[in-house]
Amino acid sequence: RHALRHRERPAECEGNLMINNMDLIREKLAYHHTATDDEIIKTVLKNAREDPEYLAACEGLRYYRGMQDILQKDFRETVVYEEDENSPAGIKRGGVKIINENNSNHHNVHNFHALMVDQKVAYILGKPLSVSVEGANDGAGGADESLKAFEDAVTAVTSDEAFVDMLPDLATNASNCIVGWLHVYYSAAGKLCFVVIPTTECIACRDMSYQQVITDFFRHYKITVVQNGTETERERVEWWTATGVKRYVENDAGEFVLESNSPHWYNEQIINDERVSVEAKSWGRIPFVPLYNNSAHQTDLSRIKGLLDAYNLISSASTNNQIDLVELYWMIQGYGGETAKAIQQKLQINKAVSISDPSGKISAEQVTLNVTERLAWLDMLRRDIYHIGRGIDMNDEKLGSAPSGVSLKFRYTLLDLKADPLVSKLKVMLKELSWFITQDINLKNGTDYDYTLIKYDVHKSMIVNDAETVDIIQKSQGLVPDKMLLAKHPFVDDVAQAYEELQKQREEKAKMFIGDDDDKDDSEKDDE
Repeated sequence: RHALRHRERPAECEGNLMINNMDLIREKLAYHHTATDDEIIKTVLKNAREDPEYLAACEGLRYYRGMQDILQKDFRETVVYEEDENSPAGIKRGGVKIINENNSNHHNVHNFHALMVDQKVAYILGKPLSVSVEGANDGAGGADESLKAFEDAVTAVTSDEAFVDMLPDLATNASNCIVGWLHVYYSAAGKLCFVVIPTTECIACRDMSYQQVITDFFRHYKITVVQNGTETERERVEWWTATGVKRYVENDAGEFVLESNSPHWYNEQIINDERVSVEAKSWGRIPFVPLYNNSAHQTDLSRIKGLLDAYNLISSASTNNQIDLVELYWMIQGYGGETAKAIQQKLQINKAVSISDPSGKISAEQVTLNVTERLAWLDMLRRDIYHIGRGIDMNDEKLGSAPSGVSLKFRYTLLDLKADPLVSKLKVMLKELSWFITQDINLKNGTDYDYTLIKYDVHKSMIVNDAETVDIIQKSQGLVPDKMLLAKHPFVDDVAQAYEELQKQREEKAKMFIGDDDDKDDSEKDDE
């Protein structure tokens, strides 16, 4: 067996988001020859790497990591044109590139894209999600014990540190790459686990009718194969279906050879530390859950890339001009070359020079750059970046003037316009993920819970006036259910736990009042 190890590769080089149809691919290949697995995989990968959405995903990741287009520009380079006597007036031909090694080549990368993506993700997922099960705390008789146990089991999964840490990474992938992919799997210990797979490693193939059901899913990545003591880079492909997964590895001839064919997981029965039986199990659906950035299938970069490139260009060019600026040009008139050079040296050393020739003249000309206009232009671009990119500029002086109420909410209007589509897609993703969580709970506990009863609430990390919020909550008591009010309270992170504690507090207070009444009745009887 070859020694294999997974190697992370540049995201801008591989992968795709493309929607393929497997039946269509098979029909095209079968028209010319037999559609083997190797040919199908090669066709899928080729189509994937040519897809516009893949290119947009690579670009979004590249900009998020700071590898922006401005880094490719050489500010030392100048194109010189010469007049062509045979060409019409004003037409220049024969451009020649000249590199001046004396010029500066500094690049300013202003990563507004990463800042705004992080801002949106923190705005949506900066606070933990609230998870509840419909009917778990309803009814006059108190909580439904069965549904309450279901709610506790779901909360134990969603409150796990690994799960909480996974969601921002998934949302960041979706913002940069149009879609983020979450893989559901069992660990060696039998624990249900989740991992974010790089979008550029994933290819989803959907049904032809409505493009809603994932029929086949490909994950491909580079590995290092050690053969006869020599390391060779190969590509591995995982072909997932609703019943299992086939893994292929590229051979020396560039063909994909089947490495293994297995179910989604194995159910092992162990008695007295001995394996009694092993049963192949599958989910019945592909264990990859997508989170889309929006319905338009656009990255967050697509709106602001041109503005961001212009900002980087002006800032970098201004910096290089400033570095290369010669503050004083000495004009020496009436002297020969050697004499002028000697005068220049004396000026550099002594800052002064004596002249005997009355016809000679030395003067200094100062050069300045018009920085004001460039700063004004950069300020305009910055405002446009935040406006078109729908973010909040934390350097805005007005933000620090303690606005409240409607004025404060108005400042979040654009960010809400960008965040709300992702929130909607997040709830769709969590609903699909709930199916896997519920299946795991039912499998381990022998229950038959319904995943559609699970509800998720997102709490945006908006800067608010807490006093105003608490005042509104107090005035809404009796008009709005307690759970809804707790979800809006600034001090509440876990709504289910807060609601449970509130119920216990009310019961204790009720017992205290009943006890006081009993004592009062006993004292009245003694007086009689």
